[in-house]
Amino acid sequence: MKLKELEKTIMLVFLVFTKGSIDKPISEDFILSKFVPRQRKMVKRSLRRFVKNDLIVKKKVNYNLTKQGLKRASKILHEGAKLWKIR
Repeated sequence: MKLKELEKTIMLVFLVFTKGSIDKPISEDFILSKFVPRQRKMVKRSLRRFVKNDLIVKKKVNYNLTKQGLKRASKILHEGAKLWKIR
């Protein structure tokens, strides 16, 4: 699965705010609050795509990284990604 720049930023949000843990959940509202209003619809769409591709797991209103998602986010961080989209 090839990720767009916005999706890479979302994965980095998960990595930074969970501090690399797959057990720490993040609420959808918290994730959406990190992006400007015009991007929030695309962020929701990306979250559904991540769940479908087993990069994150949805539990009620919270999301957790999976092992595969953690590896992918770490790889993005090591490659270097643009963080200018995050507030």
